[in-house]
Amino acid sequence: MNVTVIIISILVSVICVLLAILQYYYIGYKRATSVKLYEPLFTDLIVTDFRSYHMVNYYTSDDEGFIYPPPSKDYNKNRIDSEVENCLKAALAYKVSGKNDKALRLFEHAAAMAPDNPEVLIHYGEYLEEMHKDIVGADELYFKALTHSPNHQIIEEKRDMLKEQLRAGYDEEVKRKLYYLHIYHTVGIEGNTMTIPELEYLLKTGMVVAGKTIHEHNEILGLEIALHYIKLLTTANIIGVSEILEIHRRVMGHVKPLQSGVFREEQVFVGGHAPPPPEEVPHLMEMYVEWLNSEEAHSMHPVRYAALAHYKLVDIHPFTDGNGRTSRLIMNLILLRSGYPPVIISKGDRRKYYKYLKLANKGDLRPFVRFIAYSTDETLNTYLGGSQFLIHHVESPPVIQMNQNRNV
Repeated sequence: MNVTVIIISILVSVICVLLAILQYYYIGYKRATSVKLYEPLFTDLIVTDFRSYHMVNYYTSDDEGFIYPPPSKDYNKNRIDSEVENCLKAALAYKVSGKNDKALRLFEHAAAMAPDNPEVLIHYGEYLEEMHKDIVGADELYFKALTHSPNHQIIEEKRDMLKEQLRAGYDEEVKRKLYYLHIYHTVGIEGNTMTIPELEYLLKTGMVVAGKTIHEHNEILGLEIALHYIKLLTTANIIGVSEILEIHRRVMGHVKPLQSGVFREEQVFVGGHAPPPPEEVPHLMEMYVEWLNSEEAHSMHPVRYAALAHYKLVDIHPFTDGNGRTSRLIMNLILLRSGYPPVIISKGDRRKYYKYLKLANKGDLRPFVRFIAYSTDETLNTYLGGSQFLIHHVESPPVIQMNQNRNV
């Protein structure tokens, strides 16, 4: 009898172990095969130019409240009809005057007439949050507003228009200029002072630009290499910790080579925000990539997914330096893998960008997500405008004094 019990126990244990192993490999297989990859059409906007001095050299070497952005100029449909608009105005007036019961009834009536209207949903959510402290109900309305946002619908329409332009043949010189514009804004938001003509000269020739620091030169060189690595990653099924470390190694390899591609080992402070202690970073990064590759993340709207991926990495702050650039590259990798072009966060929007990150640190992610959606829309306008945008927004190259005797 005892022998039978022992044998059964052993068999049960073996079956449990086999099931655990099978589950482990099945989950890995599911992750590797369930990611929906789109045609990486917009990777062509990251220009690969092996005539560039720098690229040839690298590849042959050994080594507090949200200000709503204005609606797109092209947006003329899905307007609130007059009845809903009047109802919403009256609700807001009652809210200001303190007549909360009447305000609530009018918000409910407006939401019933226009259940998918973002403006109604946002104001209704703000009312619930401010007057009734109903954060859960408000958040549901905010999420619904984001899902049905006309800006998101317009973004998708513009994305499809840009796809058609690229398939029909997009001017290579314009594409190159827009690529330099992307680099200019990405490093500019960190304080780099190089102009577009200066960084173009640097990347094409490898020559030092007079009057600019070596640090500024190296930021641009590192970013270009990282962008080309991102281009390669668009066909990868999973973004892991090793890929993120490799992105950072390229971003910071010229600037701080000893700190590039490795997690920080000391506590850092970002303004009034204290990121997690260094000993928690490896585990937090494992959790981050698990979320990054999860069905939950992939089921989101790509713009929301990209914005949250950006913020979550900045919040962990895994590196001593280069967290912002690495996070924006991860964001653009997600957008590229989802059929969108790489987003430009304008140098002129620097204050808004950091303001909304601070709000996110306080627990309100919505303004940051909306800001990324706004930046996506503006980027699409830039690409769709093409040469006309460059004529009206990018100044003619000034006379640049270069040091002709030194290479970077």
